[in-house]
Amino acid sequence: MVTLLDCINRVPSIVEKIVAGRDENFAAFFGMLKPELEKISQIVLIGSGTSNTSAMTARGFMEKVTKLETVCVLPNEFLHQRSVYRPDALYIFTSQSGTSTLTQQAARRMREKGYRTVSITENSQTPLAQITHAHIDMGCGKEEYGMRTIGYCASVLTLMLLGVEIAACLQRITEGEKQQLIEHVLRVPDSHRKISAAAMDWFDQHREALMKSRSFTLYGGGSLWGVALEGALKILEISKSRMAVGYESDDGMHGPTMGFTEDNAVIVLDDGGIDHQRGQNLARWAKEVMHNGWIIGSQTLDGQDLKVELVSEEFVCLEMAPAVQVLAYRLAVDNGIDLQDKSIHKEREYFSTHQQ
Repeated sequence: MVTLLDCINRVPSIVEKIVAGRDENFAAFFGMLKPELEKISQIVLIGSGTSNTSAMTARGFMEKVTKLETVCVLPNEFLHQRSVYRPDALYIFTSQSGTSTLTQQAARRMREKGYRTVSITENSQTPLAQITHAHIDMGCGKEEYGMRTIGYCASVLTLMLLGVEIAACLQRITEGEKQQLIEHVLRVPDSHRKISAAAMDWFDQHREALMKSRSFTLYGGGSLWGVALEGALKILEISKSRMAVGYESDDGMHGPTMGFTEDNAVIVLDDGGIDHQRGQNLARWAKEVMHNGWIIGSQTLDGQDLKVELVSEEFVCLEMAPAVQVLAYRLAVDNGIDLQDKSIHKEREYFSTHQQ
């Protein structure tokens, strides 16, 4: 029987497969939309749940490399809170199963307007893939669990690589710069394996304190904001017994800290970048005042933290993903949750947001 941990640990091979097959996978996109790329001034990423957190993770890199304004919009907001849709935008709709109801509606609206649309789903036969001008395979394959771990990483990587290929096509980066980025992403698989194993050991060492925490607040800056959002979502989805929230590293300082109690664990994701000192200060305060603060990153404060070596530069989000996914997994299984129980995966009919 495949466990959720098996899915988390399948990601390195998925990364290698996506990188190796990128030319073939993007061929339909460029075959249909390459003549239109020079006219594009904005990229709009639309998706819900993990598809949204993956977009939030990849957004900054896509904008940086393509030099095109890149924004993330939830489907409900896109449909009902926006009245201006730019004809010079590229609209990218992500849904792993391709059955997200509002994402389909949003894609159909843009297709009917004649705007450029592309979908990213688990295969070309999904309902969403049938709506858009072009389709890109997410590369995740069939994932055994509804709590998407492979799908998150596959979505992030597919979006980031699409950004690289668009940038190269528009000559926003040189061929040498493109190859360097590919070399960096190929560092992810080995690092992912190491960090996943380290996260398991870290949880074993600090199991009592982590299991006593009734809620988790995750902080991250840049692409790690997306990882924090996804980590919080996974803790809620997988553990079945913990509340969690993810914050951007600065925004989460403006009020949320006043609500912390000692049974709330503060997890700071730190890649040593511009938010490094802010994260270190928050973690230090959480350790000293709440006695329940942790850093996951390349620079730690004490032996309680999870120290990891980050090696892929722009793709550290993919290296860090297994740390929060393993945390969510262990919070569940160590609490006796049977993640293979099919009944816990059934979406309640009233809340169904995925329809054929």
